[in-house]
Amino acid sequence: MQTNRYSLSTPTLLRSALGWVPTSALFLALMVGCGGDGPSGDLQGSTNTGGSAGAQTGDQSSSVGTTDGGPAGGTGAQTTGAPASGGTGSVTGASSSTVTGGTGGTGLTCPLPSTFQWTSTGPLAEPTNSGATSLKDFSVTHYDGNYVVYGTTADGNWNGFVSTFSSFDQWAAAEQHYIPGLVAPTIFYFTPKDTWVLAYQWGFKYATSKTPDDPNSWSRTQSLLDGDPTGGRGTGPIDQTVICDDSNCYLFFNDDAGGVYRGSMPVSEFPGAFSNATRIMDQPTSVIFEGVQVYSIKGSSSYLMIIENNGTRFFRAWTADSLDGDWTPLDGASSEQQPFAGRNNVTWPDGQWTNDISHGDLVRENPSEKMEIDPCSLQMLYQGRDPSQNPSYIDLPYRPGLLTLVR
Repeated sequence: MQTNRYSLSTPTLLRSALGWVPTSALFLALMVGCGGDGPSGDLQGSTNTGGSAGAQTGDQSSSVGTTDGGPAGGTGAQTTGAPASGGTGSVTGASSSTVTGGTGGTGLTCPLPSTFQWTSTGPLAEPTNSGATSLKDFSVTHYDGNYVVYGTTADGNWNGFVSTFSSFDQWAAAEQHYIPGLVAPTIFYFTPKDTWVLAYQWGFKYATSKTPDDPNSWSRTQSLLDGDPTGGRGTGPIDQTVICDDSNCYLFFNDDAGGVYRGSMPVSEFPGAFSNATRIMDQPTSVIFEGVQVYSIKGSSSYLMIIENNGTRFFRAWTADSLDGDWTPLDGASSEQQPFAGRNNVTWPDGQWTNDISHGDLVRENPSEKMEIDPCSLQMLYQGRDPSQNPSYIDLPYRPGLLTLVR
């Protein structure tokens, strides 16, 4: 999720009151800053009733992004990957009725491949809320036999949505419940306290629920991050993700200026506000930009980090032996020519519809805080867009697509 980092010397954020009100009554207050601390608020969803928000002051616990962003990535040469000998990548997915988390890093599995090749679906869904131009910034989990996808939608401002369906090919017909003020969410089941956690920006926040498919079930929001560890760099804190091991929970995020940040707290203290986040990686934005995600790798003690670059979007990968350790570029997945996921290693059986492989989430059959992935059956939900359409950043027509790894 990119903000207007090119036109403002300090980020300007529209901070919304997330009260339990109809979307037609949602109002926004204009503030300058990057998600400072404020009172707690609420998340509230509605069905297919989106549209732009009006203007009024209100509770400042949650906020939405600026209404335009940096320049669109260039189109470049459309080089496709190797033929998809492993199949065309069915969009149907196995469902799970369990909601408890696993232990992470256990069981037999496949190693990560030496290089990655993917097949992609076409666009899976179109925005249905009033005035909405995009669906993006996805976080996907399993609950009660269905996939539950939270994401961002743009309707003149940044807001959110949630959809529930049993397989990805049903997404187009699924309801999109509109959630004002929810931007770039992260959803997972926190096993130690038997609760679901939904984290989001601006000014990182979280809410909890026992029924994550119900957008009206979320608790009042609380702060996920104390202060601004970026010191005002770039956009400030952006695109949070949370992952835990047996002892600690970790918050990772970007700053849209080449940084990756990490904070930690004991599992017993989570959920709560991280207070010790520091920058652990720093590269040009052509290497590290935004959309950081971190996963445990099933059957190993290793972890995988993926981050997208600025420009024509693709993901590079890093690995580490521990969540508090050093991250090393993954051979065969750390360049534009050989990315983790990008147009140079993706084929589209039904025709290429995007040059960007942007902000997304690896599909996890286990919804727990361990963020466990299985390299035997990797799929990635991502955002792509028609490269011939280049409006302002907030109006870029992002749509969901699903990658399936070819092994």
